[in-house]
Amino acid sequence: MTIYGDGRVEYAGKEHVKVKESRSGHLDAAAIKALASQFAQAKFLSLPSDDYTEANCKCRRCTDMATAMVEIKVGSVSHQMNHYYGCGCPPKALFELELAIDKAAKSEQWTGDTSKQGPMATTCFG
Repeated sequence: MTIYGDGRVEYAGKEHVKVKESRSGHLDAAAIKALASQFAQAKFLSLPSDDYTEANCKCRRCTDMATAMVEIKVGSVSHQMNHYYGCGCPPKALFELELAIDKAAKSEQWTGDTSKQGPMATTCFG
């Protein structure tokens, strides 16, 4: 899913989602401003790019979980992270940012309700 500064939302479902095709939506200016505030509150630009991947997780790690890829581009500044949900290291603010993005874009209409889904055969280490 991509959210643009003008409020456009583009979604392309591939696997393990309710809608496996392209969809679009729109956010109003207040929602865009609120998301920008969430990025700042999470100190997203200062978070390490790869510390929360499955391969680089340095604390408790569980298998068979989803990964969120979050990126922000403002002018010439950009920062991208891959956050493996099985890694217990990330700050709470990152989880809250990801939730705010999904809530603002109403992504559940395309992904389905994933809040109560648990992974099958999950194993945790550390």
